[in-house]
Amino acid sequence: MSPKPPDRPREVALLPSLLTTGNLLCGYGAIVFAAQGQFVAAAALVFLGMAFDILDGQVARWMGIATAFGIEYDSLADVVTFGLAPSFILVRFALEPLARWGWVSGFLFVVGAALRLARFNVRTGDDSKTYFRGLPTPAAAGTVTSLVLFLTGYPLTWAGRLALAGLMPTLAVLMVSDLPYRHFKQRPRAVRRVSWLIAGFAALLALAVAAPRWVLPGLFGGYTLLGPVTALMQRVRPRGGA
Repeated sequence: MSPKPPDRPREVALLPSLLTTGNLLCGYGAIVFAAQGQFVAAAALVFLGMAFDILDGQVARWMGIATAFGIEYDSLADVVTFGLAPSFILVRFALEPLARWGWVSGFLFVVGAALRLARFNVRTGDDSKTYFRGLPTPAAAGTVTSLVLFLTGYPLTWAGRLALAGLMPTLAVLMVSDLPYRHFKQRPRAVRRVSWLIAGFAALLALAVAAPRWVLPGLFGGYTLLGPVTALMQRVRPRGGA
């Protein structure tokens, strides 16, 4: 009979939850900074929360210590950092003059994020290896906060405020939709392909650091549009091949 493998140290098992707590702290801090009118710092904390969100899941999988508790805790943190925080930032930044319509627009975004995360926890499917179903909440949060980052310093017109108010429920619909959004969790088999992916990621990261105000809206906005474009291509392709 083979000996039982030793239990992992409690400190190691706590590491993913500590990273999730860092994600939650970023969301809370973003709300505090937005309440003080420091919108650039608030947006930066949302992006930092994304880094924590990526790390906590990866660390749990690498160490083989993913738990149901960790999954639920991660989702609760994501509701704050990628649902409530971006919504509050945009409401304080641009939507307050719209009175009740402004906060209703922000609330719909929060509801969409919460529903998206709840569905992600309970729904599985064969397509999960290639696609997310619905816009991921970090991508929706990145779209909102990158726009705030881009518009900081520019005067906002009423047309601009109305457009931003309309964006929030649109993103909420995309989050709860079944539109396919490709993810990048699959490991490429070819070494050459891995090298190209690393080089491309490094280039994008360098551009984002050098000019975040211009690069981040393009990256997140482009990914947000990827779902409708992919769905349209999937519908058109069978007809073209007939």
